[in-house]
Amino acid sequence: MSKIITITFFVFISIVVFGEVKTNNNFQNQPVKSKKYVAFSADTEAYFTPRDFEQFQGEYTQDIINVCVKYEIPFTWLIIVDKEHIEVKAMAEKHFPARKLTDEFSLHAHFKWFIMDHPDDFSSFKDIERRMEWLKQAKDEIIKSGLPMPRTFRYGGGDSNDNHYCIEDLIFLIDELGIKNFLFSEDKLRNVIGINDIDHLDNNVWQIDGGRQLTLLSTCVYLDNELDFILNKIDERLSSSDYAIIGCHDYRSNVPHNLQKAILHINEKHDVEYVTIAQIGEMVRKGQIKN
Repeated sequence: MSKIITITFFVFISIVVFGEVKTNNNFQNQPVKSKKYVAFSADTEAYFTPRDFEQFQGEYTQDIINVCVKYEIPFTWLIIVDKEHIEVKAMAEKHFPARKLTDEFSLHAHFKWFIMDHPDDFSSFKDIERRMEWLKQAKDEIIKSGLPMPRTFRYGGGDSNDNHYCIEDLIFLIDELGIKNFLFSEDKLRNVIGINDIDHLDNNVWQIDGGRQLTLLSTCVYLDNELDFILNKIDERLSSSDYAIIGCHDYRSNVPHNLQKAILHINEKHDVEYVTIAQIGEMVRKGQIKN
């Protein structure tokens, strides 16, 4: 009798001190999910893109925002630098007021779409000067429109493949869609015109000419693709990395649907916090997560 009382007392104390006794032996064998960080972004071109553009399927920016609101997801808008600054003005007027407390508003540039480089310029700085002036005009429009100054940049349309970068004030640079970023190696970074010396500080953070730092980040997939491909790429990325940047084009009709499906999939399979690209860049730069 005393033995039964002793065992009962021991079980009672175990429950009080350690919580409910688990009878499922698999409970202790379940892997602990590590925290991951996910940023969604759009190459923001819907208002600029002509209606007869072969891939144009309508303006779905508000549909994207509706999904973000439903799941409380921040978003990074990489606004194309077009000649008339249509995208900057549209984002400032239509979407920034409602999203300024959660989203990041930055830029991406298609220099080869808008700036005609001349063969004689490739041995000089003239083409870079034109690109710097192009970005300066965009920043002037950003200031005029009341948008925050961009911290994240992306080069599009194959611009990542040349060495005529205007990197004067870039902070976080993410890779070109579909190709490996020109700057994602030390050898290529050294060939960029205007760089004399680089120092790899760690975690793909580079110090340029003993001064400012440039942080290189990577996009794992675009929501424009087929859903199964998207989800596989996300899982592949999060299985080996602390973060995933997931891009899209905001003029594709399948993006809002795929965005929602991706969020549901990520929430089910991974322990994540949703952030902006600049927030990922800051964590990478501080060494809080591995690049």
